[in-house]
Amino acid sequence: MKFRDFILRKELIIPSNYDFKRVMLVGYLSLMGIGVSLFYLTYNRIYAIEDNYIVYYFLLIGATTSLWLNREGKHFPAKMIFLTVVSVIIFLFCAQSDFRTDTHFYYLIISIGSYALFGYEHRWIAFGVSAATIILFVFSFTTGYSPLPDANYPEHYIRSNQIINFVVGTLSASVVVYMLIKVNYFSEEELKKKQQEASQQNIALTKANAELDRFVYSASHDLRAPLTSILGLTNIARQSKDPREVDKCLVMIASRVHRLDEFIHDIIDFSRNSRTALKNDDVRVVDVVDSVLDNLQPTVNGTPIQFEVEINRDLSWRTDSSRLNVILNNLIGNAIKYADSSKETPFVKIQAASGPDGNHLIVNDNGIGIGLEHQPKVFDMFYRASERSKGSGLGLFIVKETVEKLQGSIHLQSQPGKGTSFIIILPHEPAAV
Repeated sequence: MKFRDFILRKELIIPSNYDFKRVMLVGYLSLMGIGVSLFYLTYNRIYAIEDNYIVYYFLLIGATTSLWLNREGKHFPAKMIFLTVVSVIIFLFCAQSDFRTDTHFYYLIISIGSYALFGYEHRWIAFGVSAATIILFVFSFTTGYSPLPDANYPEHYIRSNQIINFVVGTLSASVVVYMLIKVNYFSEEELKKKQQEASQQNIALTKANAELDRFVYSASHDLRAPLTSILGLTNIARQSKDPREVDKCLVMIASRVHRLDEFIHDIIDFSRNSRTALKNDDVRVVDVVDSVLDNLQPTVNGTPIQFEVEINRDLSWRTDSSRLNVILNNLIGNAIKYADSSKETPFVKIQAASGPDGNHLIVNDNGIGIGLEHQPKVFDMFYRASERSKGSGLGLFIVKETVEKLQGSIHLQSQPGKGTSFIIILPHEPAAV
């Protein structure tokens, strides 16, 4: 990271990983240009060759300018200055040394590097740079023209330059190719990640569409059935002259309306859970339980139900209070609906506590229970596990969806004739979604 901050200013923001790699490549090549110029200024002084100092100073100034512009976020001029300066210097040395030092191999590196630096979106500039290197090479090779004086290098100097140019050229080419490979690798990884995300989204969309189709079909049926029944009972009541029969029809109509009201409430809860963002508050759990119990009818067929609330009155959770209310309302409401009136003391026990792995909520009853064959499906939309069911079949589906929205889990334990337990584990604080 410190090296990155040296090449680019720390506060400089690069829009994409691809652009970042190219910008860093400009910095690497500029540093190599600075290093080469300083090396040859020292190396030529050792060999007492003073003809080309001005050229190496030109490379030093050009590479330094390119590095500075790159640091300042002016990446395009930094690339152009670096490639122009290096191309001119290679042309000068190729013509002067009659290709004996193998300097002309840098033309190839400049050509490849231009494509890496400018990328596909500026490919025509890279084409131009590549064409310019070919023209300069052909011109210097065919004419031998150079504004520099003819060089009279010792043979050992020429051979050492061949080695140096091979090493520097190989390193430069390796940096360019490595950058291209790295960009391609990360592009492939990013593409794979996007494909996986798209696949997961398609699966979720397919599931949502299937649930929507099922919802529309079942909801329309569950809405029409009580309405049809109400119309029939209305006709019977209008035609009847027996007051008792009319009262009976009115009671039945009220029952159907109550069922419709429950169904609409379930739809609202389902819609609200799927569309509303989490809102975490400090919730006193016992207050939510008390509120739910106050709103529910505590008897079944005239048989009182004993409620046992085993919750520390000071227990507070960081969670969404409205969603916790929906969960408790459905679970306790089901426990009341499917209480076993044949038992001496039907009960519903509500427990809550906080543990190291999360917040635990348990709703336990000694009702009629759920058969083993039904248990894998009880959380499905519109599934009814009991012939006694008078609900919409959405209750436990909504509970599961709400628990998952809170990033928790729900587990079922039940035995027919003995009772049912729902164990819910919620995180200490759900992350915002």
